[in-house]
Amino acid sequence: MKRYFGCHVSSSGGLENSLKNGDFLGVNAIQLHPSPPQKWNSKPYTSGFEDKYLIEKKTSKVEKVFFHAIYLINLANPDPSKFHLSKISLVHYLELASKIGADGVIVHVGSLKDQEDENVGFAQVAEGIKWVLDQSPGGARLLMEVAAGSGKVIGSKMEQLANIFKLAGYPKRLGFALDTQHMWASGYNLIENLEVVIESIKNNFSFENIGCIHINDSKVDYNSKKDRHENIGGGSIGWEGLKAFVNHPELIGIPMILETPHLKDTETAKLEVEKFKELLSI
Repeated sequence: MKRYFGCHVSSSGGLENSLKNGDFLGVNAIQLHPSPPQKWNSKPYTSGFEDKYLIEKKTSKVEKVFFHAIYLINLANPDPSKFHLSKISLVHYLELASKIGADGVIVHVGSLKDQEDENVGFAQVAEGIKWVLDQSPGGARLLMEVAAGSGKVIGSKMEQLANIFKLAGYPKRLGFALDTQHMWASGYNLIENLEVVIESIKNNFSFENIGCIHINDSKVDYNSKKDRHENIGGGSIGWEGLKAFVNHPELIGIPMILETPHLKDTETAKLEVEKFKELLSI
């Protein structure tokens, strides 16, 4: 089975540069931010924004492309204006993703920190997702990412996202994204209980609903509830733990994306990708 592997890349200077960066690193899958992740994306993309990207795509070896949603999104926020900004940002990303034939938009759905009743919060997230998908017809999927379990963040337990998936009622365009560091920090033991974790993924999500997997080692210990990525083999999950996970028969067909600290520099990014290929036995 073909392996789709890659990393988060910059799109600075133009959307097409994400493909150039992916080709430079020798990967066939990328993740990017189409706009600054710390700012609200409240306006649609201008006509022709994607033209240079589509030209570059004709010769690029990148086959799988994912957007990562902005960091401000919280679909459980009871503030109506912030709730709407979260929704409209996802609509704009999904519209652009459909125009360029991207495979999905990955999002952390939010936190229940301002919700008195968590059931109300989950229902609001599902309502928001349904609205987003209603307003953005097209082929791109929205992928809810598992989260590291600090505070009242949604997604630290698979059951939470599985519940939202059922409530939203959009099985074909809604899916999930895994993250090894987040799962490890949230209490999923990838080293001692890998088969138990795989069974939990199967029961809560089913493998065909998983669009992408983030591969990260962890700066923090198991069940620490903190989101702290580390380079491959340099953290508490370790080389052997990650190797067993990425090569599990149930997961090898799912695109895998690095989000490690070494990606911030071109030269260390190249080395990190080579380590990733070794991990995948490519």
